Amino acid sequence: MDSDRLRYFSVVVETGSIRKAAEILRLSPAALSKAVKLLESESGLRLLTPSGRGILVTESGRELAARARPLLDGLSQLASTVREQELRDNETRPLRVGSFEVFTTHFLGALVEALPEETSLLLREVIPGELERRLNDREIDVGITYIPIPTAGVDHHEVASVDMAIYVRTGSFRGVPFERLPFVVPTQPLSGSPNKVQGLDGWPDGRIDRRIVYRVALMESALELCRRGKAAAYLPSFVAELHNATVRSELRLKPVNGPRGLGSGRQPVYLVRRRSDPEDPTFRKMARALRLACRPGGSGV
Repeated sequence: MDSDRLRYFSVVVETGSIRKAAEILRLSPAALSKAVKLLESESGLRLLTPSGRGILVTESGRELAARARPLLDGLSQLASTVREQELRDNETRPLRVGSFEVFTTHFLGALVEALPEETSLLLREVIPGELERRLNDREIDVGITYIPIPTAGVDHHEVASVDMAIYVRTGSFRGVPFERLPFVVPTQPLSGSPNKVQGLDGWPDGRIDRRIVYRVALMESALELCRRGKAAAYLPSFVAELHNATVRSELRLKPVNGPRGLGSGRQPVYLVRRRSDPEDPTFRKMARALRLACRPGGSGV
C-alpha cells in the first residue's frame, strides 16, 4: 500500500474536505481524488462517500486512517532516527584502516601522529585485491597501497610516491653480482594488478628475474634475514630509513645497484576509499602524513 496515498487520505480525514486537503498538500483536487480512488482499489475498502457537494468518510475509512497514523508517524521519523544513530556510531566507531605490513607497521607512527589524539584506530592486515573488496563490503573505511587493483565502486587516490631499492646489510655481498643475490620475497601472491606485479613487494615479476631463496609472510622476517646478512630485499626507502634509525650501525641496510631495466623503482602510493564516500578531513590528514613519511629522509620518526 502506497504510503503517500495513506498520508494524503489521512489529511482528507482530518480536514473532512477534498478541497481543503488538496490546498494543504499542494495538490489539485482532481489529483487528490485520484490518489484516494487508487487507495480504495489497493485496500479493497470504500473510504469516502458523496454527501451533497462534499464527502463523508466511511467507518472503514476512519478505521484505516486511525491505524495508519502511527505507521505514518514512524515513517516520518525513520530517516532522522537513522541519521542520529549514524552520528552516534561515527562518534564511537574506530577509524578502520586496511593495508599490508609496509604501512600498518612502518607507517603506523606517522599515522598516529597525524590523527587527532581522541581518534580510535583499528588496523586490518589485507593484501591488494582483498583491500578493495573489504572497502566495498564496508569492513574498512580507508585503504593504503602501492599496488592498486581496479575495482568497481572504489577510487584510488595517488597521494605520494616512495623510492624502492634493493637493500642488503652494510658490508654484506660485496662483489656479488645481482644474479647471485639471495632474495627474500613475500609469500602472498597477487592477482589483478594492472602492472603485472605478482608479489607484495612490488617487484616487476616477469620482466626481471631474481634469485629467490627465502619466502616469508612478514616483512619483519625479511628484515631479520637482511640483518643477518643472509638475504637481499626489495624495500621502500622509508622502511629502510626507519629500520636504520633503530639498530646498531653494523646492522644497518644499504641500497645496492639493481639490474639494468629496473629503473628508478619509484612507486606511487594510494589512499583508497569507496567512491560514494566524501573526502573528509581525516582522509586529507592521512594523505599529508603519507607524503611526509614517503619523501626522502621523511620516515615519520
